[in-house]
Amino acid sequence: MAGRFSYSSPESRYGGTPWFRVGDIDVGTAVLVSAMCVVSMFVWAVNPDALEPLVLDASRVRSGQLWRLVTWPFANAPSIWTVITIAIFWYFGRELEGLLGRNRFAWFLSILTIVPAIMATILDLNVAGLDYLQLGVFMVFIAEHPTARFFFNIPGWVIGAVIVGLQVLQLVGARDGNGLIFLLVLLVTAGLAARSFGLATQLPWIPKLPMPGSGTQRSPSKRRRSGGTATKTKSRSTVVEGPWSAPDAAPSPDAVAAQVELDHLLDKISESGLDSLSSDEKRRLNELSKRLR
Repeated sequence: MAGRFSYSSPESRYGGTPWFRVGDIDVGTAVLVSAMCVVSMFVWAVNPDALEPLVLDASRVRSGQLWRLVTWPFANAPSIWTVITIAIFWYFGRELEGLLGRNRFAWFLSILTIVPAIMATILDLNVAGLDYLQLGVFMVFIAEHPTARFFFNIPGWVIGAVIVGLQVLQLVGARDGNGLIFLLVLLVTAGLAARSFGLATQLPWIPKLPMPGSGTQRSPSKRRRSGGTATKTKSRSTVVEGPWSAPDAAPSPDAVAAQVELDHLLDKISESGLDSLSSDEKRRLNELSKRLR
């Protein structure tokens, strides 16, 4: 699937720090949400009523069941379209998580879930399933990579316009004005959150707003190194190999220093996203990547 798109995957370039691992599987935010949605289909098959407490029921939210503002994407009935939706979210969610880092991507998803849910409660709408959250994630990916080529060599922005256009036509045909407002709020929230978290750089007309989790943060590796603990750095630098050293020779001091600096930049990206780097740091990242390639 990845070969159909003409963009560079940030996750494959910079790696990612998962929340935890299950065997050989790295479980980040996108994988965790996808897995929970898959589990929900099996729960529905055993007892459909078991998912009812997760559904965004506007009247019940107003009566105090506020957790429904967060849990509605995890109420999924099994169908082929649900499986496709989960697969799309998993794929493009991992791409965005590779850009933002696990913490900021989790904040991004939280905002994209809660803000439209509040509007649904105001409009007295009941919502369930991953569909809308997946749409928001996919549209943010399109905003970040508008010229990425999909199947039949169609640009990403065309795919996004067609998908949103079909959604609008369906709601207009059903005379569902509240549903149309909910969709608009979802897309606006996705756009504002994307810009605030440093994405959608090709859409500068979208304002950046202060949002929870959108600020950069100091990575744990930086705190450890500033405190004088070099254990991790030394263990990682001892395995450096490349064209600067002989086959059985130890790496040169310059090569070790370059690798340590590169590791530091990659740790920062993994923790806080690519946008956390300054212009000089991005330039230095490119220089080090070319040198150590």
